[in-house]
Amino acid sequence: MKKDYKALLEPLCGKRIEVSIEDLAGQDPVAPPRGFELVRVHLETSGGGTYLKCYLSLTQHVSIPVFEDAGTYLEESPGMVRLVSEDRGTQLRYTVSGLV
Repeated sequence: MKKDYKALLEPLCGKRIEVSIEDLAGQDPVAPPRGFELVRVHLETSGGGTYLKCYLSLTQHVSIPVFEDAGTYLEESPGMVRLVSEDRGTQLRYTVSGLV
């Protein structure tokens, strides 16, 4: 069953979230998570795949690949939501987390 990640993250709009991108191959240094207010969320499908765009302003966004398999999943706990997407092709793990 396909999850609607856009609908699941929309409650975070107007709230502060953290985004991190981790190199699973260990080639690049681990950068600290970046925090910003989520302005809006947009799901876009193109020839290259499906991406969840998390906007930090009207024009700036972080594109997170969304996969049909277990590569993209949601972790929920009381008061918190975390989206994790592992791109096995590029060996990157994207994480978006925030308080709901």
